[in-house]
Formats: sequence, structure tokens, C-alpha cells
Amino acid sequence: MPVLTVLVFPLTGFLVNGLWGCRLPRSLVSLVACGAIFGAFLASLYLLLLNLALPPLQRSIEITVFSWLKAGPIHIPFTLLVDPLSLTMALTVSGVSFLIHVYSVGYMAHDDELSRYFALLNLFVFFMLLLVLAGNLATMFIGWEGVGLCSFQLISFWFTRERAAEAGRKAFVVTRFGDFGFLVATLGLLAIFGTLNFSDIALAIRENDLVTPWWGEKVRALDALNRPTAIGLTLGTLICLGLFMGAVGKSAQFPLYVWLPDAMEGPTPVSALIHAATMVTAGVYMVARLHFLFEQAPVALMVVAIIGAFTAAYAATMGCVENDIKRVLAYSTISQLGYMFLACGLSAYVAGIYHLVTHAFFKALLFLCAGSVMHALNDVLDIRRMGGLARKMPTTALTFWIGGLALAGLIPSGLFSKDAILHAAEKQQVLWGLGLLAAVLTAFYTTRLGVKVFHGKPCDPQLHEHAHESPDIMTLPMIFLALGTIAASGLWMPAFVPGHWKSLPNYLQPVLGETQKLSATEAVRGAMWAVGAAVSGVLIALWAYAWRPGSLGRMAQAFPGLYRLVAGKYFVDELYTILITRPWRRFSELVAAYFDLGVIDATVNGVGWITARIGETVRRTQTGFVRNYALYFLSASVLLLFYLLLRSLAGR
Repeated sequence: MPVLTVLVFPLTGFLVNGLWGCRLPRSLVSLVACGAIFGAFLASLYLLLLNLALPPLQRSIEITVFSWLKAGPIHIPFTLLVDPLSLTMALTVSGVSFLIHVYSVGYMAHDDELSRYFALLNLFVFFMLLLVLAGNLATMFIGWEGVGLCSFQLISFWFTRERAAEAGRKAFVVTRFGDFGFLVATLGLLAIFGTLNFSDIALAIRENDLVTPWWGEKVRALDALNRPTAIGLTLGTLICLGLFMGAVGKSAQFPLYVWLPDAMEGPTPVSALIHAATMVTAGVYMVARLHFLFEQAPVALMVVAIIGAFTAAYAATMGCVENDIKRVLAYSTISQLGYMFLACGLSAYVAGIYHLVTHAFFKALLFLCAGSVMHALNDVLDIRRMGGLARKMPTTALTFWIGGLALAGLIPSGLFSKDAILHAAEKQQVLWGLGLLAAVLTAFYTTRLGVKVFHGKPCDPQLHEHAHESPDIMTLPMIFLALGTIAASGLWMPAFVPGHWKSLPNYLQPVLGETQKLSATEAVRGAMWAVGAAVSGVLIALWAYAWRPGSLGRMAQAFPGLYRLVAGKYFVDELYTILITRPWRRFSELVAAYFDLGVIDATVNGVGWITARIGETVRRTQTGFVRNYALYFLSASVLLLFYLLLRSLAGR
């Protein structure tokens, strides 16, 4: 089965480097890791070619690898699904991940734990590929939890640094909140449909088949999903909200986004991997994969759209005042994921997936450029100490601006995908307004970042003097990602572009349905809004940081409270500390002090004390003298005879 080779390659790389990497030459460790991901990419490409050779309605192929669980009427197989959506994701994940692996060879060249790093990176990609190729929710859940586990390991890779260890724990704990909702919703679907296979659930909903939910009576599938609950929401709505709760945690949406900025404590290639093509996109993919279920829960879809639009604008405001180069990109990731959820919440699933694909290229590129800057400046992250680096790092600067302009919406790939989402939101004025505001802010913080890092006068001459371009092993992946960012424009072009290529929408149509059809006039009008928003953000940033430096500083002094609020990240972390972390820590300390020590330990220690006292008492009888033992024997015999005598007298 060719699909298994997609998974076997990264798993083999993990096993080889994980078990024997410390004994292998560093060059061989790198070759095994990169070769494993390249093999997965070639296998995905081969599957794509096979899939394209089939008629559109026959491109969804379900493969049962083995029977996993059988319990009465419940049968859960380990199933993989090869269809246009899963192959699009597999190619994106493996392709971008391969370039990040190659970049890592140079970036981590002097790290002592290279084999552990590459083993974990391979395992991360394996779980992400398993997630996107899964044919049911049970198989997807393995990949879902696997990427969470690997992210914890990779974020805290340098675990001797307290901040890195804390960031890893934070990511693991926060995403567990969302995963709880995902798991409960999965069990709810199993209780209603008796299966977790995507195709079976979709067929039951489409045909409105009879199902036997946990309450016993046979009902139609849609009637079961529309069954009201005690809180006024339908059962289907609650299930979809539970699934979306998992997506909110994994894809860092409000209010469970707080782990992602702290995840910057990991190596920069890890940040590129987590924030571009893996993990954070898992929630978007899951909602698109289960679109047939979400379409039956309009309330849940509206929640998805509202959370997405709000997060897009909300996170963008924090990116505008952040001074850590990687954290700016982290808030940008949260914001762009909000765009994807906005699209999915408005049933524009193809637009959401298109933005996911384009974002994978330009966001991975931007993170690798940030790593290149750090490599040149001895890991300095503060953009206030940078400036003028374009002269020292021309390749990094050029590729950064390609990725940055795509993020801002001024290179076709970023413009077309963002434009498609804004088109879908036109009838929802508030959501459209939030999306447009996010577009302005995105262009602003991207230009601000580029100007402060690569242009103007060096803020730290000594730091600037030692800056240098990164080696070819790091710049080549950046160049390929820049080319991919430009090439992705051809996947879906608006109606006003000659040729009007729609290769991605046409390919995804059998899975995600038709896309919104627009005339050339409507497409031009929408694109003008998107371009206008991007140009506005760019011009404001140029005015504030290139033409009239210090202008926004005076505005911040005029509104100190607002600036402190945004610069303090709205004090959400502090709020969580006050409302959740600190009370639970105190509660845990009380339980540890009184219940654990006062009850559990006291009980165990009490049993031990009693046993010791009994032992000491019995020990006194063990004198070692035969006369004492003879006396014990005689006394026992007399007592036994006395007992038998009394018993016989009582019987008479």
C-alpha cells in the first residue's frame, strides 16, 4: 500500500536516529532525517499522481490497515483515507517540513543533541501525516495527541533553560483543555452513529439513515443530531462545539492561544514547523474534514466564524507592539489561523484550506528568515537592537520581503487566499470588518518588522558589525520557500485574472463542494478592498518607522493606558494566573500538606508504625533459650486442654 510508505519513512527516521543516532556520525544523522521526510514527500507526490488519474468522484479511497477494536456492535478499524483533501495536506506538510529539516542541518550544526532533535522532528512529522491521512476520528486522535506530545518535547528541547521547560509544560497543559472537548465529542459521535469512520458518518447524514444512539430507539441521523438538550442546544451543536474546542486549543485561538507565543523558546526551525505546516493547522483541517457535520449545526459554525474573526484582529493588535522578532510572527500565526477559521465558519472551506497552504509557505519562510537573523546576531531577538541588516544579509532580506509581502496581501498568493475569505464574509458586515481590520494590522506589523530589522541605521553598531549572511544550507531552503510562495498563487486565481486558474478548488470540489462563483467585477471590487487594506497598513508603517520615526511613540505617550493594555498582551496571562493557576496551585499545596501528608502518608506510616510495634513485642519472646520455648509449648498445651474441657462440659 503506497499510502503506508508516507508514514513509514518518517517513522523509520525516528527509530534510526532515536535508537542509534548518538553512535552515528552527525552527517549521517542529518542525512537519515532529511532523507526520511523527502521520501515521505515523494510518496505523497506519487499518490497525488495516482489520484489525479482517477475520475473526480472516485478519488476518495479508504484503506483499512487492520482491525483495531471490536467490542459488541462497535468496530473501530485503523483506517487511512486517501482523497484530495488529505493529499493536499500531506504534500504541504511533507514538502515544507523537508525544507525545514534541511535548514536545521545548518542551524543546529553545533548542538550536542542533534540526534535527539532530528528524531523528535521526524516523529512530529509522522504524527502530523497520520493525522491528515486518518480515515476515522480514532486514528486522527492518535496523530492529534502525538503532535501535542512532540510539540512539548520540541518546545522544551533546551530543557535546562527554565523558560523553555516552562513553555513546554504550558503548551502541553493548555492544549489538554481543548483535547478534552475533542475526546468527549468523539465519544458522542460513537454513541450516536456506532462508528467513527468519516465516510460512514457522512453517508448516514447525507442519506439520513436510521441509527441507534445510546438512548436505544432507532431514529434518523438528522433527528438524532437535532435532538434538544437540557441547555437548549441540539446534540449536534454540542458535539461540533466540543470538536471546535479541540481546534481552539491545538490551533491557538482565543481564549486558548496563550501557549503559542511562549513556544518561541524552542529552536527556530521548530517554531517554523509548528507554526507553518503542522500542529496549529490541525484544527483547521479537522473542521474542514468534518464539514458535513458542522453544516448540520449552524450555531456551531457561527461560533467558529466569530472566534476566528475576533482572534484574527485581536492577535494582530499584539503583533503591532511586540519587539521580539519571533513573537511578532507567533502573533501573526494566531491571527492568520483566525482567518482560516473565519472561512470555515462561513462554509468557505476551500478558501480556508487555500489560505492554509499559502500560509504554510510564507510563514515557514518568515520563521526561517528570523532564524537566519538570530544566527547572524548571536541569538538576539529584540528588533530594537537591529537595523540595516539588508546590506549584510541580502538573501535573507529579499526572501523575508517576499514572505512578508505575501503575508501582508501584496503578493498574489497571500492576496488571493485572503481575498477569497473576505469575499465569503461580505454578507456578515461585522465579521468582514474584523477581517479587513486584521488585514490592515497585518500589513502594518509586517512592514514594521521588515523596516526595523533590515533597513535604516543599525541600532547596535557593534552587533551589526559582526552580522553575516547564513550558509547555503540555510539560505537555499529559504529561496525554495520564497519560490513556493510565489508559485502558490497559481492554485486559485480570481475571476479578473486571465486564465482564472482554479486547480485547487476543482481538485477539492468532490470533498469540500463548490466554491462561490464571482463575476470579474465582483472579484475586482473585493480585491480592491484587500489591496487597499494592505497598502494602508504598509504606508502607515513606513510613515511611522521610515519617514517620520518616533511618530507612533508620541501617540503612545498620548494614550498611555491603551498602549500599556496592548503591550501587556491585554494581561490575559496575568488574568489566567490570578483566576486559574494561582488558586489551583494553592489548592494543590493544601491537598499536598493536609490530605497527602495528613491522611495518605499518615495512614501508610501508621500501618508501618503498628507493624513495627507488634514486631518489637513479638521479638521479646524470641530469647534463644530452649527452656523458654518449652514453657511456651507447655502453656499453650495447658490452655488448649483447658479449652477442650470447657467445651465438653458446655456440650453436656
